[in-house]
Amino acid sequence: MKLQLRFLLLLSALLLAVQLTGCGGSDSEPADSNVIKLADRQYTLVLPAGYRPEQDYKLLLAFHGSGGSSADMQRTAGFSSYSNDYIVAYPQAGTIEWNEGCNCNIANRLGIDDLGFVDQVIADISAKHRVNQDEIYAAGFSQGGLFTQNLACNRSSRFKAFAVVAAPMSGQLWQSCAPAEPVSIMMVMGKNDSVLPYNGYTHSNFGLVSAPQAIARFASLNNSLPLAQRQTLAADQVELLSYSNGAQKAELFSIKQGQHQWTFSPFDTSAEILTFFQQLDTPRLPEASEVVQVDDKRFHVRLMGEQHAGPAVVLLAGPNENYHSDSAWFSLLQPVLADKYRVYSIDRLGNGFSDAADDVSYRRFADDLAAVLQTVNEQQVVIVAMASASISARLFYENHHQAIDIKAMLYIDPDVPLANSLSIYQGYPADWYLANLEALIPHLASGAWTERTADKLQAERSHIKSLVGDNPLMDWQYFDLISQQRLLIRHQQSRAREIAAYTADLNAYAALPMLTAIPVSVIDTDFEQAQIDANPENAEQLLLWQQESNSWNQQQAELANGQYIVLSNSDHLVALEQPEKIKAALDWLFAQLQLP
Repeated sequence: MKLQLRFLLLLSALLLAVQLTGCGGSDSEPADSNVIKLADRQYTLVLPAGYRPEQDYKLLLAFHGSGGSSADMQRTAGFSSYSNDYIVAYPQAGTIEWNEGCNCNIANRLGIDDLGFVDQVIADISAKHRVNQDEIYAAGFSQGGLFTQNLACNRSSRFKAFAVVAAPMSGQLWQSCAPAEPVSIMMVMGKNDSVLPYNGYTHSNFGLVSAPQAIARFASLNNSLPLAQRQTLAADQVELLSYSNGAQKAELFSIKQGQHQWTFSPFDTSAEILTFFQQLDTPRLPEASEVVQVDDKRFHVRLMGEQHAGPAVVLLAGPNENYHSDSAWFSLLQPVLADKYRVYSIDRLGNGFSDAADDVSYRRFADDLAAVLQTVNEQQVVIVAMASASISARLFYENHHQAIDIKAMLYIDPDVPLANSLSIYQGYPADWYLANLEALIPHLASGAWTERTADKLQAERSHIKSLVGDNPLMDWQYFDLISQQRLLIRHQQSRAREIAAYTADLNAYAALPMLTAIPVSVIDTDFEQAQIDANPENAEQLLLWQQESNSWNQQQAELANGQYIVLSNSDHLVALEQPEKIKAALDWLFAQLQLP
């Protein structure tokens, strides 16, 4: 009776699919396709248009639904109509359905080894054609999608990525799934699917978990970052839930009015699957963000207020007490400024969605910044530099002011290149990181510091909540998405490398005179006071640091015809606590220079 119920469910799936898959799907494939026999099994092979035997191709296996056929799937998906980069195989199930890994269906009871059959198909095609063994993919529809999940759970090292359409996940496989490697997987489901329901199905033999539970399971198995991105696409007809571990993605596309079908009027499934496969190495970015390619590295850039004329305002992040230093600090300031200015926040390598690198430093970023600005075609800028980002800002002017028209700068608690201050900056922890970096990098790779990093992020968020309050312009989603990138191992390592390079950064900074050729304003908080109060044994040295900072900041502003702005009882994160002070300082600079 259980098998009969399951059969009826999947038969109805087949009948509904026949009615719906024509909605935007491909009705034909190139003529160069043929049925290949493998003992008592078979698959349909489609070679790309213009096929050349000497060329390497990607391989895509596409699996039909229950009661369907490889020919049905070929007509439904039509992958070769979208790309000439793939050899496409449409395997035929050994019985009415695939052995999907639930230990509950006909194929399982008959002992059909569909996993082994897939291995044979790949081997057969690879023996006859030039297949890039690092570019093998799988996609499946309905019960074929459930089987594709079985491949993800049991053949993760063989496939680069998977796509599942109109199938949530069997409860049994959800519990037993244990990929040998993290997997990139996308799921596409209609929220009105009544055959394999979007919200799951409770049954003693054929239970299904919901689609969101399924994608969350793969995200968990991938050790993904905890917060998923949520976006609406296709005129609000598609909801995206996207998880990432920094390398692999697990994404669910939920079609609001979609039923049990392959493609949808607002969503061309075959095209979207191939796009997903092509962009596996491209991070899913928040709104207003892009990655800018400079040589072999990608930099995360967020642009707001694009409609405004005049010089661009460029925000450069500096570290807090945890050496976290990325564009999360501008989650409130950038929306505030974008009401009047064209505003960029640019993350250094090893921060945000920027690539990692082994040679990160504030010195390097001075040159990277120039390259990024030239790539986005910005020739006139006003720089806002927080804390140690003053090093990059000063070196950026020194090295690139002839190529880029740098109109003015605004420092916020800049590093002070005077003897006592330098001795503090270059002491612990900078000296410890420099001495121990070689041993620290593999230690971080083991994940030994991930939990403590997570604890720091939680404490930081609570603190920042107290600074921001209920300001409606605060972009908390952006803040959380950027902040959690700090958990990535490669970002932890980049942070360690940057701290180790800090001494050399400071030496290069201290060798330069104060900047006087352009207006420089300085916002000077009394954030040092908290450290003085917390370290009475070092109070004398810390008090001298505070005095040096006040004196140097004031002198820099006066010599450069800028403003010296003192903020009492202020947090170091002025961009989050008092963004209006930064906007007022920029307004003054723009007015003084008569800039639009």
